[in-house]
Amino acid sequence: MKTLIFVSPTGTFDNGAEISIFNLMKYLVFKGYRVINLAPGSDFDNKKEYQKKCLDEGIEIHFLPCIKWWWEDAPGGIVGTDVSRATSYRENINSIRHFIWENKADIVITNTVNMFQGAIAAACESIPHFWLIHEFPENEFDYYLDKVDFIQDYSTNIYAVSGKLNDTLNKHFTKMEVKNFSPYTEIVPTKIKKATKHRIVSVGRLTKRKNQLELIKAYEKMQQKDLELVFIGAWDADYKKICSDYIHEHKIKNIRFTGNLDNPWAELTDKDICVFPSAMETFGLVYVEALLNGIPVIFSDNPGHLSAYEIFDFGDLYEQGNIDQLVFLLKDLLNNFEEKKKKAVNFVSIAEERYQIQNVYATIINDLKKPIDYELNSIRHIKNLLSHNERKSKLASLEFKVRLSIQRLKNRFFR
Repeated sequence: MKTLIFVSPTGTFDNGAEISIFNLMKYLVFKGYRVINLAPGSDFDNKKEYQKKCLDEGIEIHFLPCIKWWWEDAPGGIVGTDVSRATSYRENINSIRHFIWENKADIVITNTVNMFQGAIAAACESIPHFWLIHEFPENEFDYYLDKVDFIQDYSTNIYAVSGKLNDTLNKHFTKMEVKNFSPYTEIVPTKIKKATKHRIVSVGRLTKRKNQLELIKAYEKMQQKDLELVFIGAWDADYKKICSDYIHEHKIKNIRFTGNLDNPWAELTDKDICVFPSAMETFGLVYVEALLNGIPVIFSDNPGHLSAYEIFDFGDLYEQGNIDQLVFLLKDLLNNFEEKKKKAVNFVSIAEERYQIQNVYATIINDLKKPIDYELNSIRHIKNLLSHNERKSKLASLEFKVRLSIQRLKNRFFR
């Protein structure tokens, strides 16, 4: 039985990377692997649900205290001082190394491009490291293109979300092939409620990246007073204000924000249309969830949605930013709703067949089964420099300063 160490980005379920890889970890436990999950330990109250779900599925979860968990230039800002962050990084690398040798781990898997500690720890302990990349190298994530050389040097295998992201990264990563996977979200069967009126529904956090203002503008152009627009999900306060101000200034009626719901699909009815206008996605899990619930879907042609569309080839695509095209598709769907709804319901069984966990993670799962020809990383020659004990480090630093001062005095008086 192999022991796998996953290094996770947040230790919460508020992002697609965590949701999808939690399902992979659960599947691997079911298949007989021992899975240890290491996540950042700040704000522990926000992690109780994550901890419970991991433990319930046989995933050994540990939270590591940290000042900064992601790369310094990754999203999330800078906290602490240069010295305190460096100390925290070294402590985390040392902790991961400890988990590796104590548990005789076979592979370390880092579940985002935004972290490096697992890669270095694996290299120090001379075991393979798999890197999973969910993020397009654009906007706040364009910083990691400068780290391609490091990522390649500290990876045994690299995997990226299939489709547009995988194609893009294979143009940048020239030393090795970037393999593919598709994120997986487990759909809890939901009984869709009966209704008499159509609604437009968008599921997902209200953010600039999700681009819900574009849907609001399309809804305004439709001018259908008896049609409600519903946004299901929490929100970023600044972007929610932008949307609310636009609605108020243009006197738009029948728009409702529900906030976060534990099971958003329980809110959907058999007369609803789902619209996802995101400016950028890595894959588009809510699009998949809508298909698996038999909801007719309209969605933007951002690279992540197109990656999912390559698998399912179902739903109506519109050119992101083209509000007139979105309005046309909405009206067409409403005018032909019964036919479109029947096709969506019939497609559920096809979507379920295509979206099996063993299929979407097939490349990773097959690679875990194989013997790995591991090439030793040269960092092993200096791995002791990365070991860290805060008390000893302070004493060593003080000792060095004392010796340096004595040497300077000697140089002054005995030259």
